[in-house]
Amino acid sequence: DTDHPRHKLVHGSFLTQAHVVAKTGGGRTVRASYWASKIGPLNIGWMNATIDRQQAFALGPHTTKVVDDVTLHMDYSSLHVTTSEWELAVTPQAVERSVAGPVRRIDVQMTPRVAESQLSVPPHGMIGQSWDGDNKAVFGEEDEFPVRGEYTTSAMAEGAIEGVPTDYLMSSPYATDFKYSRFGLDH
Repeated sequence: DTDHPRHKLVHGSFLTQAHVVAKTGGGRTVRASYWASKIGPLNIGWMNATIDRQQAFALGPHTTKVVDDVTLHMDYSSLHVTTSEWELAVTPQAVERSVAGPVRRIDVQMTPRVAESQLSVPPHGMIGQSWDGDNKAVFGEEDEFPVRGEYTTSAMAEGAIEGVPTDYLMSSPYATDFKYSRFGLDH
């Protein structure tokens, strides 16, 4: 309702895809993808994945695939990827009152399964640098939304990340190489 006193038209973005790459303790590479756009009206989720260069497979609701020490598990609609050190949860959400664009988005939550000091390699990346071992909390730029009106988001984590946002651009969904990548390091 555009006449509502708190009506906002926001031009911004949501996460709508998650692409995960995990190296197993056995040296295999697991690649998994989840798309918010594939969630239907019943909120049923599914993901697809590959192990090394093997044929792709899909997991739907209430299914699990274990690859060495990496577990891929689908709840009804959420994907959980568990390694010896991390659990990653990808959960779909509705985009409330969407005028244009996606009607579903995803929330991504990373949880360490070991103490930060016990991580084999301090992580990096947009989210991973939260556990980089320096014990410093850093807060970056945030958008301030108006109470009413039209607004375009602009905050890109400046001040909370090392470098600039373009340092984190990936060349493809399963790419692991970027300016600060630590993927594949042993320690």
